[in-house]
Amino acid sequence: MPKIGSLTQLHQIDREARLLERAIALLHWDMDINLPPKAVEERSDQLALLEGLSHEMLTGKINGRLLDDLGSTPENPGGDEGLSPAERDFLKVFRRNYDRLTKLPARFVKDAARAEGLSQPAWVKARKNNDFSIFLPHLKKMVEIARKKSSYWGYENTYDGLISIYEPDMTQEDISRLFTPLKDSLVKLIKQIQKAPQPNPDFLKLVYDVKKQETFNREVMNHIGFDEERGRLDVSVHPFTTSLGTDDVRITTRYVPDNMISSVFSTIHETGHALYELGFPREIQGTCLADGASMGIHESQSRLWENVIGRSREFWTPLYGRLQHLFQKQLDPVRIDDFIKAVNRVEPSCIRVDADEVSYSLHIILRFELEKQLFSGVLTPEDLPGAWRSMMKEYLGVDINTDTQGVLQDVHWSMGSFGYFPSYALGNLYGLQIWNRLKKDIPQVYTQIEAGSFREIQTWLRDTLYVWGKRLSPSDMLVKVTGKALSPAPFVQYIKDKYTDLYGLG
Repeated sequence: MPKIGSLTQLHQIDREARLLERAIALLHWDMDINLPPKAVEERSDQLALLEGLSHEMLTGKINGRLLDDLGSTPENPGGDEGLSPAERDFLKVFRRNYDRLTKLPARFVKDAARAEGLSQPAWVKARKNNDFSIFLPHLKKMVEIARKKSSYWGYENTYDGLISIYEPDMTQEDISRLFTPLKDSLVKLIKQIQKAPQPNPDFLKLVYDVKKQETFNREVMNHIGFDEERGRLDVSVHPFTTSLGTDDVRITTRYVPDNMISSVFSTIHETGHALYELGFPREIQGTCLADGASMGIHESQSRLWENVIGRSREFWTPLYGRLQHLFQKQLDPVRIDDFIKAVNRVEPSCIRVDADEVSYSLHIILRFELEKQLFSGVLTPEDLPGAWRSMMKEYLGVDINTDTQGVLQDVHWSMGSFGYFPSYALGNLYGLQIWNRLKKDIPQVYTQIEAGSFREIQTWLRDTLYVWGKRLSPSDMLVKVTGKALSPAPFVQYIKDKYTDLYGLG
């Protein structure tokens, strides 16, 4: 029989580690939202100290003894078969985290945390000044740290080790097999769309008062079910979502006066992440199981709400009148059908977060290819600005005029989050398979969206997807929810059908 005392003790360690993790997340959130520029050095030291304490807590020898007591080994991470399925899933996740962390030296963890603390402000400054040289030494350091981390874990292919942080089921070859047909289909569709008559988006480029934008964004958040008693909306350079507790999930957006839809869809995107974080069942909240199965699964929710739901005519039917009321001068003469066509306009551009639904995945495939070449040695950090410009021209036909528009536009590399980017496009693929299943179970879903009712959608997502947290692997979860393995076909079919209708393609 399993030793229940050992299980209780392990849960207590996990609980305290989660509390410390949330404290670290709060310091990161504050760094992005409120931190005075001169406080960066000391904040980096604070983060290094806490990351070191977290590493010590999760790699203590007592954890190994407790896992052994419960029959959990690297070969049998779920432990004793006498435990409940939920407890065996808990052990499986705790064991994976333990095995990975114990392979990272404590000094390495502290040094990496401090380097990240210095890297992010350097990226912000470089981006603001359009000066890649400011960020380059920090980028080199983050690449070096990433290489060491993957090596400590025993990966021969460095990039596979980095991908495994975010997509534990996948290798770069698996992703390439999905992305190659996806890229071919999207490039072909974009060429067809570019030959068709284009909607006029000029009214979206007018100046929209930022305070009114914020008012509308909060209304949209509430409309789709974000509980402001369990979270908040703030402003940052790069929109993000972070969990600071079971009932404290925070999102950010950014406001551009002459690009109102950027903030609207960024807010919807981040709200999708937040709904997932807030939707885990109470019995796993506060444990290592209360997390997304992978970043791709997490992105499936943000991309689903942002695009499949958020860019539909049904979604805007109850909202557009309110938007017109706030911005009468800009939108009073614009019919809802023209608005829908404009917010779905396919126009390849340089900025990923503002990319249309069709070209977006090409931005991700570009970053995936750059990361592969960076960690295979084909490219060096110094090569990235030029390679970025060249591939943007090849993939999207877009000229990049500044590094702020190009290699400096995303925050991820400043955080050392190499291997993260593929999750965005994988999220599109996961999301459409999940959406197709949801539509079968809720045939009236678009009628409900048009009525401004999201209760049944949210209940289905919580009971069918969110309920599992991290208990299942992404591939097992997808099969359990949809009955099928991951494929680009559902997303490609959705995109073709939607944009053939919007653009009147033959």
